[in-house]
Amino acid sequence: MPKLTSHGKVFRDWEALLGACEKNASALTGVEPLKTEMETFLAEARELKIQQENFNGNKKVTTQHLRELIDQGTEVSRKLRAFVVSRIGTKTELGTMFGLVPTGKPRKKSKTPAAKPPVVSQATAAASPAEPADPVQTKGGEG
Repeated sequence: MPKLTSHGKVFRDWEALLGACEKNASALTGVEPLKTEMETFLAEARELKIQQENFNGNKKVTTQHLRELIDQGTEVSRKLRAFVVSRIGTKTELGTMFGLVPTGKPRKKSKTPAAKPPVVSQATAAASPAEPADPVQTKGGEG
């Protein structure tokens, strides 16, 4: 998954991941510890984002802490997605709810043949004249 740079996008990604886990809890037995850890990171990150916006003096420290927390949360989200893959597999469309790309069978190419130029054999090429006949002379016989 590509690196997300906007904190709002990260938060929405984590929320969607948690929501998908809740909707599919029956298929994800044993996900609770990772889900709880992800919820904790989301809550902490939101709180730090609010602090960052409120404090100008401590902005650098808070920003650094927020970056570290985002990195740790991203690692947990990777673990959570890996857990989901281990439970539901990689070939199901259900994975799209978790931000995963299904890896099903590759699609077959269409069977529509491409237009090929006619094959001219050497015998046919030798029998035909080098230059095509004048269509006016051959049609009406006038010329």
